[in-house]
Amino acid sequence: MRSSVLIGCALCFQIVGLSGCADIPGKTAAQQAQTIDKLVERTLPDLYKEYPQTKQEIANSVGYAIMENDLVKVPIFGEGSGYGVAIDNKSGKKTYITMMRFDIGGGDGGRIVRPVVIFQSEKKFKDFTEGAWSVGAGAEAAAKVGATGAAGGAGSDGVGDKGYAIYMITDSGVAATATVDVIHVSPVKLK
Repeated sequence: MRSSVLIGCALCFQIVGLSGCADIPGKTAAQQAQTIDKLVERTLPDLYKEYPQTKQEIANSVGYAIMENDLVKVPIFGEGSGYGVAIDNKSGKKTYITMMRFDIGGGDGGRIVRPVVIFQSEKKFKDFTEGAWSVGAGAEAAAKVGATGAAGGAGSDGVGDKGYAIYMITDSGVAATATVDVIHVSPVKLK
């Protein structure tokens, strides 16, 4: 049993290593910026509808990030990648990002999620936009509701002591997981 888990971990790390981070759709920098602008334009209204308090949280925040991630989870292992933008509320500066995620734990499913991270801590926001690693653990249940959906999890309960809050909007799929995940966010330049 132990060797099967080790082999599975090794295979998943290879898959993640080979797949890398998702590219931002678009052949030019202008097309990529337009793709991300549309992501922000459709995510904020969905976020405010599902979590009304987030409108004030964003207004009072240091900055926030909106991403789109494709996630696939099979029993024990999961992998995902995506792209997005972090927006500094003081300067308006946009930092374009890609991300990759690796999960270990129970659960299965496939879905597209749009995580929104709202930062109250300047240090956490700076770490995030400079490519910090984030390691977390928790349980999440997500289901599509109509055209969009909401996911409940350890990060969707407000800021607390962490200096940030995470909210999820789902576009497709259904999943239930209890995992330890490793997320890597990298700043990128558009083409």
